[in-house]
Amino acid sequence: MTPETVNLVIAVAAVAALAVIAISALFAGIAVWRVSRDVRGASRALTRVTDVINGELPPTLKQLRTTSTNLSRISAELEPRLERVDSLLDEADASVNSLRATIEAAEDIVRGPAAAVERARRTVSAAGKGIARGADRLMRSVEDRASRGRG
Repeated sequence: MTPETVNLVIAVAAVAALAVIAISALFAGIAVWRVSRDVRGASRALTRVTDVINGELPPTLKQLRTTSTNLSRISAELEPRLERVDSLLDEADASVNSLRATIEAAEDIVRGPAAAVERARRTVSAAGKGIARGADRLMRSVEDRASRGRG
């Protein structure tokens, strides 16, 4: 081999190496271009999502605040109404007991003294149960108010 042949082989090898490097750089450039395109698309999507959130979040929060205020108002109005219903039920219970007592008195007149004693026993028992229920409701109401006062 002569020195010119050796130089020619080295030159061809150098040109081949440069061609491989150029092709590799081209592929790397294409990959970077694709990645940048995907990043731009993701950025646009993120911008759209942020715009939607910025547009819809304030009205939604305002509606939530309004709903919360309405619920607080309704729950404040509910307690007195429940107390009124409770007192009406107590009155209805007392009226039923009074009606029963009247009916029993009429039956006592018809049946006699032995039935009167039995009816009196039942009346006292029903009145005791009614008083116990009323005391239990009153105690629960006081406990609820005390717990609300602490909370």
